[in-house]
Amino acid sequence: MEKQSIKIVWTDPAKNDLQSIYNYLAEISIVIAEKQIFRLIDSVELLEVGFFSIGQKEPLLSNHPNCYRYLVKDNYKIIYHLTGQEVVIDMVFDTRQNPTKMVIKR
Repeated sequence: MEKQSIKIVWTDPAKNDLQSIYNYLAEISIVIAEKQIFRLIDSVELLEVGFFSIGQKEPLLSNHPNCYRYLVKDNYKIIYHLTGQEVVIDMVFDTRQNPTKMVIKR
């Protein structure tokens, strides 16, 4: 059964997270940086085709009104929530950081 396609929206903070990841990895290798960013962006493909409940609920953000979920790709958590017909990507969090740094920015 095919799921209905849904729009993926990357917030500015999530885009900034991707840029920071790219900048950090580009110091090592531009090829590695580009591959990692494409891997992260591609990992939300299942969300786009309607499998938005695939990610686990993010316990560190349970005190927020939105139900935040996450997908794990390599060392990163892609934090998102569903609103209407959109999946909103709120942040890309490096899991090697202190978890208390996980804050939703608007």
